[in-house]
Amino acid sequence: MLYLLLAPLLETMQVQWSGRFMFALAWLVIVLSIASIMLLYLLIRRGAATQVTSLFYMVPPTTAVMAWLIFGETLSGWALAGMAMCGVGVALVVRSPRIS
Repeated sequence: MLYLLLAPLLETMQVQWSGRFMFALAWLVIVLSIASIMLLYLLIRRGAATQVTSLFYMVPPTTAVMAWLIFGETLSGWALAGMAMCGVGVALVVRSPRIS
């Protein structure tokens, strides 16, 4: 609500349409909003909710790898160690036997 009040005061309220902007907008709407939620529901329907939600821990490492690939950002040793720990933790949850 605060942003709704501040935006007309601080911004021009005009959109500059460009190819990069439309790609980013399409990515946010189609992939991150629609496809990701559909995939989440599909995974929940097929498996245990704890196994599915453990995959949320892989979002930061995946984003960091994408930033490395696309934007050339550097990954420190600590970042790689954290990614490995996340991967091991998620693998333990996903591969653990289900308790019924």
